[in-house]
Amino acid sequence: MSIPGRSTLTAAPVSSERFPGLDALRVFAILGVVGRHYPHTGAPAWFAEPTRFGWVGVDLFFVLSGFLIGRQLLEPVARGELPRWGTFYLRRVFRILPSYWVVLAVYALAPWAGSNDAMAPLWRFLTFTQNFVSGSGAFGHAWSLCVEEQFYLVLPLLVLALHRVANARKIALLVLGLAAAGMALRAWLWWAHLATPPEGAPLNPIYWRWIYGPTWNRMDGLMAGVVLALVNVFRPEWWARWHRFPMRSALLAGGLLLPAWALCTVNKTLWGCVLLFPLLAAGFAALVVFATTGPGTRILGRIPGVRWLASVTYCVYLTHQLVKSVVLDWMGARGLGPFHPLTALAFIGGLLAVSAGLHLLVERPFLRWREQWAHPVPPKARAAEA
Repeated sequence: MSIPGRSTLTAAPVSSERFPGLDALRVFAILGVVGRHYPHTGAPAWFAEPTRFGWVGVDLFFVLSGFLIGRQLLEPVARGELPRWGTFYLRRVFRILPSYWVVLAVYALAPWAGSNDAMAPLWRFLTFTQNFVSGSGAFGHAWSLCVEEQFYLVLPLLVLALHRVANARKIALLVLGLAAAGMALRAWLWWAHLATPPEGAPLNPIYWRWIYGPTWNRMDGLMAGVVLALVNVFRPEWWARWHRFPMRSALLAGGLLLPAWALCTVNKTLWGCVLLFPLLAAGFAALVVFATTGPGTRILGRIPGVRWLASVTYCVYLTHQLVKSVVLDWMGARGLGPFHPLTALAFIGGLLAVSAGLHLLVERPFLRWREQWAHPVPPKARAAEA
């Protein structure tokens, strides 16, 4: 992207540095998701309140994904090259599919895995279109992975289409236009389906089908992450300026996430549908910037065990509902509820053990084989990969 002019995205030397502070954000995101999916009936306040809106961890994952994957695609462009599309898709296949297929096979072949919950047709999981149907049922939480996979499919094509003609002004207009279009679309869908729902119909499935699950309504976080990647790669002076004032990013994150948290309580209203996702995206983007600064790295990047936990977050994401069903059913049959100390310890220990096993036996071998098949990337970039 090297068209002359002040607003043009000019190639700049970039380094594939690793950001340790992002490991902590990844762990916080998965803790929110796991906590939200754990039973809340009869939960003590110290657990129920912090995890009440743990589903926003998905939005944090979207921002992280957009940033990290965006950098992988944009750094070659900054060097005057085009990304190797085949290599990019091959790397994503080796990263995502092996562990996903193993867990999907367990759900498909072992009815006890989903605690007898109905499961969407298998072809929807294989084609990553399950998010257009439901986020409930056995392995229903894979809907967010569907959104990310569709994003991975489209983003390289967008980079290819824009790399010769895009400049900063055009990209800014494109991003603002897409964000405004998303808000307008959610407003229209709210009026069409949530303003006057059928009498007696539960609101949650309607909200999920028309607002929460479809990919076109969930681009805010991914776009925010890609915008950060654009600034990091093509406007390093802006990135350096942000880093000189880290507390501004922290305060901006707080200033955006506090109203977003308030909107979580009314997320099915018109304003909740229109504004919540953009506020979460912008707030988490500011948090990502803070996490990459010196103070952010010192505060977040040195939490004991966070790097290892970050390395298994994908496996935790895939398996946590499976482990929860098995552990809670087994302990419940012995008269121990979900918040009995032994049940909680069994769940945490079982989840860490299963996730570590999946990581060591499936994920890591395929990542090693990936490096033999795909063109190598710098080690630091490989370590930072989503």
